[in-house]
Amino acid sequence: MRHICKFSFEKLRLFTLAPKKEILSAVSDVFREACSAEYGNVTAASQALGAKGIEVCVVFTDDEGIRKYNREYRNIDRPTDVLSFPSMNFADGEGNVTPFDLDPNTGYVYLGDIVISVPKARAQAESYGHSLKREIAFLAAHSCLHLIGYDHEEDGGAKKMEALQEAILTKLGITRDVP
Repeated sequence: MRHICKFSFEKLRLFTLAPKKEILSAVSDVFREACSAEYGNVTAASQALGAKGIEVCVVFTDDEGIRKYNREYRNIDRPTDVLSFPSMNFADGEGNVTPFDLDPNTGYVYLGDIVISVPKARAQAESYGHSLKREIAFLAAHSCLHLIGYDHEEDGGAKKMEALQEAILTKLGITRDVP
């Protein structure tokens, strides 16, 4: 089963200070790992449906761009670091994938969209003392978990999500001390 990340860049110079290819590769790896059976049934459910793979779109923008998404979709008029827009209903990684979720043109199940503010990620990476790659991978893990139904607003959800995010990044070798 393939796991495809489609990337979109709303601003051209978001990655002038970072190795773009390495960051995009890390985000793809995070997506693939978050969709593994260890965190939910999205891959198994997609395979049972006969899907070729699972797809997600990752949009990189600036603070003003993410502020617009936040204002339009959440009625919060300020920038944030990451937003998730799931296309299916899952709860803690479990849910159904239906024939309506399968794109007949591509054979892929579309999981949803992730929007990341690169300037916000850069500032957070600096504040936490780790690389931009690590911060964006962390935000991608957080968002991928949202796409498969994990939530930090419910009781105990924040600690569970934090543990899962760290497990994903540790498995991929993307730790705080690795540049």
